[in-house]
Amino acid sequence: MNIWAVLLLFLSSAISGIAMVWFRPNGTKSIKLLLSFSGAFLMAICFLHLLPEVFTNTPKEVSLFLLIGFFLQLLLDYFSGGIEHGHIHLHKDQLKKFPFLVFLSLCFHAFIEAAPAFHFHSGDHSHDVSPLLIGIVMHKIPISIVLASLLLANQIKKTNVAIAIIIFSLMAPLGGFLGHWLNHNTQFADLFPYLLALAAGILLHIATTILLETSDNHKFSKMKIVSILVGALLAIIATY
Repeated sequence: MNIWAVLLLFLSSAISGIAMVWFRPNGTKSIKLLLSFSGAFLMAICFLHLLPEVFTNTPKEVSLFLLIGFFLQLLLDYFSGGIEHGHIHLHKDQLKKFPFLVFLSLCFHAFIEAAPAFHFHSGDHSHDVSPLLIGIVMHKIPISIVLASLLLANQIKKTNVAIAIIIFSLMAPLGGFLGHWLNHNTQFADLFPYLLALAAGILLHIATTILLETSDNHKFSKMKIVSILVGALLAIIATY
């Protein structure tokens, strides 16, 4: 595990979210395209990396955790309002109230999905910055921006928003540390495939939801199709 990989996972999320707090850029369309790109990238990484590893030399019961992860994310979506794939739902009666359920759901999601972030092998070489790590980073950037936007729209103080972004940005590195520790601890190494399957199920849910969402008239925009194809292509290039 490389310290630069840890910093990349933390800083990419923290900087993008805090930048939103202080500069308030207006780029909703760009965020949606970045989400589509990251969703396609993650989907390809799931098929090319995660799923083969989940089903290699592991107990049959591991596949159950893949399913649990998928439906766990469905439950998290219920509490978070779908912020993981770019949705923001505001309620006038919740203004100036910190959305703890949304925030905690998002933090749990970030923690579990990043469990395999520091564990990856391509061919015979171990990568410090794996394609999966890059995919998670690309996913975290727009989510940090959307989270900051939601908190600001709820009229939460900027300082508190910045603190929330820092806490959220720590979740993925902490999840990665847990996965790394389990995988390298002889006493608990057998638990890692189950955590890997859980993370894969969550990532599959997120990726499919992002990719299958259409516009209001139930059509994909040309730019979304291009961003999806580019994301998938880059994941394939990063793999081979």
